[in-house]
Amino acid sequence: MNYSQGEFDRLDLDGLSFADRYRLLSGSVIPRPIALVSTLNSDGTVNAAPFSSFMIASVEAGYLAFSVGPSEKPKRTLGNIERTQEFVINTVSQDLAHNVQLCGEEQAAGAVKIELAGLTAIRSHKISTARIAESKIQFECRLHAILAFAESRMIVGEVVMMHARSGLVRDGKIDAIEYGPLGRIAGRNYCTIRDLISV
Repeated sequence: MNYSQGEFDRLDLDGLSFADRYRLLSGSVIPRPIALVSTLNSDGTVNAAPFSSFMIASVEAGYLAFSVGPSEKPKRTLGNIERTQEFVINTVSQDLAHNVQLCGEEQAAGAVKIELAGLTAIRSHKISTARIAESKIQFECRLHAILAFAESRMIVGEVVMMHARSGLVRDGKIDAIEYGPLGRIAGRNYCTIRDLISV
């Protein structure tokens, strides 16, 4: 099938504001998996924040990565990781949509987000930072690198231990339907796995 050039709108990102770029890019690269990242605050409490720019950086080295965008206030997640050199990526299934949305919202100073969101911190095995019990898959990570891309920071972690809810791994594979991961679209909009297409 041939398409003429006139059937496409040209969208030049040069000159667009951050908000306009964000809307176009985050609305195009969808759905995105969500990393609910738990870190250890300096007072020993657990911080949890969701990030939807989340990916496998290296299968062979066991690296996962997520991106922290610019913000008016310093991101607690980034500061905690720089200080402790560790974090947990807790994956998000569809039943956690409201909990995760609460973790992503600004809360009063001193508020413990996981408590407000009705989530439970549980002990990790190889690092000091706690996992989120309600997450079906969790990755204990030690910091490998923080890479700067303009004002954003990509955090790359080495997975030192992976946890999966009992029965979720079958014949060495994750059961995707049982897992039921939540995908981020944009704003407060999310999606779920409804159908699997085999080709």
